[in-house]
Amino acid sequence: MLSLRLIPLVLCALFLSACARSPVVQLYDGPAKSDSQVLTVRVPSEIEVFTINGKEVDGVNTFFATDFKELKLTPGRYEILAYYKELWQLDADNHDIVKTNPANFIVDGKAGEKWQLDYDKPANVEEARALEDAFTGQAINTTTGEKVAATESNLILKRGFLAPITGEEVSTAASESVAPQQAAAPAPATSASAPATQTAPAPAPAGSYLDTLKAQWNQATPEERREFLQWVAE
Repeated sequence: MLSLRLIPLVLCALFLSACARSPVVQLYDGPAKSDSQVLTVRVPSEIEVFTINGKEVDGVNTFFATDFKELKLTPGRYEILAYYKELWQLDADNHDIVKTNPANFIVDGKAGEKWQLDYDKPANVEEARALEDAFTGQAINTTTGEKVAATESNLILKRGFLAPITGEEVSTAASESVAPQQAAAPAPATSASAPATQTAPAPAPAGSYLDTLKAQWNQATPEERREFLQWVAE
């Protein structure tokens, strides 16, 4: 809960940041491309991006002057871990920042498509607090109308005043661009005379597992870290 004396400082910082930033964030290398060549993902201002495809990405959680931000990406598939965060006024002297655990939004888009991260907006602070451990939503393809429900991430984020502002929740190196996930290779054709053999699914890229483990370790309490190390030593 924030005291009234801190609110002007926070709002001043947000205002100065918003005035200087465009809501359009380019997350691919090279010169800017037209919207017909890229995948656009619109994110409401109340939603903050934790990681994209396991990477922390610079610039996506900067405060903007609009009620949304648009992420410009190379067409392809993305897993966007994102959480709800909003400042609520409790009374004349007190405010509260409500921050949820992240949900995993899946966006698999083509060039020229526009997607939007959506969620059920709480009507009051009590409804917002109820989302802390049960945040969910959906990714909507506004071009085709397709809707993809978000899944649980099983991550627990730090809460409090400073954590949502600084965004220092992951230990992986931040980047200004992110590549789409690689598509699965097509299964080899089998002849009619030869029986088809079942093959094991291709493992996920090792980097994504490592980044997730690093993020979970950074969120763990000292007691949880001790228990984990004891388990590894067994």
